[in-house]
Amino acid sequence: PRRQKLCINDLKSLTNDSSEEELRKAFINCAAKEIHFSWKKYEDDKQKETPKYDAREELRKGKIPEDFKRQMFYTFGDYRDLRLGKDIGSHVDTKNISTNVQNILEKQNGQHRVPKLTADDWWEKNAESIWQGMLCALSYDTTKKNMDYEAQKELNSNYNYNTIKDDLADFATRPQFFRW
Repeated sequence: PRRQKLCINDLKSLTNDSSEEELRKAFINCAAKEIHFSWKKYEDDKQKETPKYDAREELRKGKIPEDFKRQMFYTFGDYRDLRLGKDIGSHVDTKNISTNVQNILEKQNGQHRVPKLTADDWWEKNAESIWQGMLCALSYDTTKKNMDYEAQKELNSNYNYNTIKDDLADFATRPQFFRW
């Protein structure tokens, strides 16, 4: 399958008592880490295929290679499915995460929320921040061990959530088995 593992460590640490803000941060951190490590693998694979190709240089110019951008869309969709409890993987951790997410969304300050915040509403409210976290992860230069702020500025300009959200939302809402 396309995805064997997905970074979920921050999400696994959530409990029923976690806040909505902690949930938001956990999703952003997990998505950013997933993209960071996916990019590292992408760079290594491209280097083996074409030793003179510098994928990082494309990022510096504000361009995400199309095949990697597609991976980002897949990842965004995977986290959306996890939040909705629609992950088709059978791993117990993902089932626990989905349950915790639902429990967190049903409460506000330890009390049952009225009206209840749906997972769809929560995603709509936080999807842009999750996407921004993914772009931010691409801006980290692993060779220099620091943020490339110029690349971050270019990526944010070229792949602004409000500009691509229709394509991203369309892709992410496809049933998971069609994305595999």
